[in-house]
Amino acid sequence: MSMCWDITSEYSRQLAKIGQFAEDGANIMINQEWLERPPDAADRGEFIKHKNDEASA
Repeated sequence: MSMCWDITSEYSRQLAKIGQFAEDGANIMINQEWLERPPDAADRGEFIKHKNDEASA
């Protein structure tokens, strides 16, 4: 077997392991309820209101 085929087969094997590791990590986050709610966006209206209140004071 040539070295090129060895590298290709090792790369494929490692890629499968990484995929399984990522899936396990995602399952842990789901079980811990870390993926239940996406991050909230900042309330721009509240920032503008707060900034205007500071400017007028």
